[in-house]
Amino acid sequence: MDKINLLTYRFDTFALNIKYNHEQLLAAEFCALDQGIVPNQLSDANQLGREIIAQLDAYRVNPRFKFDLPLLIKGSEHQQNVWHIMRQIPSGQTLTYGEVAEQISSAPRAVGGACGKNPFPIIIPCHRIIAANHQLGGFNSGHIFFNLGIKKWLLAHEGIML
Repeated sequence: MDKINLLTYRFDTFALNIKYNHEQLLAAEFCALDQGIVPNQLSDANQLGREIIAQLDAYRVNPRFKFDLPLLIKGSEHQQNVWHIMRQIPSGQTLTYGEVAEQISSAPRAVGGACGKNPFPIIIPCHRIIAANHQLGGFNSGHIFFNLGIKKWLLAHEGIML
């Protein structure tokens, strides 16, 4: 069985817990800065771990950076369709839940549900999907900890002010 590696990548006000093996990312989820799994140490990371850290570092410095990491994406066909569209939204731009729904013949609420089940936040940029009134809309990734502060930070980092 393949070893599962864990790391926590810290941003200014939140962190991202990441699970990966030697060939692909398995999951990522937001957490509070003091709730990381394992301190981010390059010496403990395999080649993919070092690449994950390098790409997150690149995004932190340049919000236009486009991730290119191998992801083990598991989800329903609908979720996969939404996540595919998310990956096509360039940094610095947004779509509304309704616009995404229209593209895949779905409903805005169902798109929101798929956003909340995104297994790789930031890497698959669910934060780029906003409400029809061009406000932030919901953003909790299924956890009570999350609030719109993370989404605001990510969008501001990418130059989007709502």
